Amino acid sequence: MWRAIRPDSNSVWSNGQVLSRLRRYYDILNDRKPAKMLVANRVEVDSDLNASTDKLWDQHRKASGKFRVLLREIDRGNVDLKELDTPKTSYLDLKVELARRILASCHFCERRCGINRLEGKHGVCQLDAKAYVSSAFLHLGEEAPLVPSGTNARAFLWRCNLLQHVHV
Repeated sequence: MWRAIRPDSNSVWSNGQVLSRLRRYYDILNDRKPAKMLVANRVEVDSDLNASTDKLWDQHRKASGKFRVLLREIDRGNVDLKELDTPKTSYLDLKVELARRILASCHFCERRCGINRLEGKHGVCQLDAKAYVSSAFLHLGEEAPLVPSGTNARAFLWRCNLLQHVHV
C-alpha cells in the first residue's frame, strides 16, 4: 500500500546518508536485527523489583551498560538473541516497574504534579494511568527521510491538555 501512496518512502533507502544514519532501523524493518525491547527482555537484572526506587535506578544504570554491550554483540553478529534465555527479571521488567512508580507520583511531563495516577486520579494533564487515544490517522505530510518506512502515524490522546499528539 505505501509503495503506491508514498513511492519515495522506499526510494529513500538508496540515499547512502540516510541508510548510514538509520542502518539499524533499516535492519529491524528487514528482520536482520531485533528491536531493542526484545534485547532488553534478555538482559538479566539482579534485583528484587520490590526494592527501593533508588536501588532500582542503580540497577537500571548497571543494566543499561549490560544492555549496550549485548546490543553491540548482537549487532556485530557475535550473539544470536534467539539462543539467549529469558531471565526471571529483565531490564525490560525493571523499566516497566520504574514507569509504574513514576505513575504513582507522576512526573512524566514538565508539570510534575505528583498525582497517583495508578489510583485513577487525574494529573494536570487530565490523564490517569491509561492513555486513551481519541483519534489516530496516517500522516503523509512528513519528509520521506524522516519516515522512510511510510509508517508515520499520529495519535491524539483523550483528555490530555498538554501533549497534543505522539508519534506511534
